[in-house]
Amino acid sequence: MYYLCKFSDSWAIYDEKANSSRQLNNDETGALKRLFPNLFRQDKMLAAIKIENINPNKLLKLPFSQKNTLEK
Repeated sequence: MYYLCKFSDSWAIYDEKANSSRQLNNDETGALKRLFPNLFRQDKMLAAIKIENINPNKLLKLPFSQKNTLEK
């Protein structure tokens, strides 16, 4: 699991599994501005966004597994 953390003057990504973090570069921060513009309009000192993997089938509202329904 990853967390994007906004500090007063920078952004960082934290990897919970590896227990490590690094600051985001300008391109990555620019991408965040496009994805989450409201975060940049707030005057908070600290904000965090939790990032989880999502099954693509869930996004497309498809069943998670398809069983073979052919009869012999």
